[in-house]
Amino acid sequence: MHRRIFWVAALVICAGCNTGPRMAPVKGTVSHNGKPLANGTIRFESTGQRPATGRIVNGEIVEMTTFKTNDGVPVGAHKIAVWASEEAGSSTVGANPGEVKVGANYMSGKSLIHEIYNNPDTSGLTAEINTGDNVVEFKLVSNPTVEPK
Repeated sequence: MHRRIFWVAALVICAGCNTGPRMAPVKGTVSHNGKPLANGTIRFESTGQRPATGRIVNGEIVEMTTFKTNDGVPVGAHKIAVWASEEAGSSTVGANPGEVKVGANYMSGKSLIHEIYNNPDTSGLTAEINTGDNVVEFKLVSNPTVEPK
């Protein structure tokens, strides 16, 4: 009798073990003015889902992560945001020769893309992620025609 109760309890507990959103792998490219975007970050956002974030390396989207490294993106419709910045300098040069000051912009470099792409609500970038493999392509331009909402 105790053995039967144990197995019933184990089945009830394990029934919820695989709950969560359906995930799918996403690969693709991001270009800026017709050239691969050297580096950056991309984020897929969907209502009611945890966002997925990935890296852009030499124009390729890699390591799309929602819960654990490279687990993919939740299946469904997504708005997309992209960030790409120059590498920030560790300091700024002062007015006097040899003077070095740590600047206020220590952790931020100049954005390499139009700021409209930094927000999924203004970027105009979307993707429908389906079960199975997904390949996406985003073509960014210096002067986008998308109007902020």
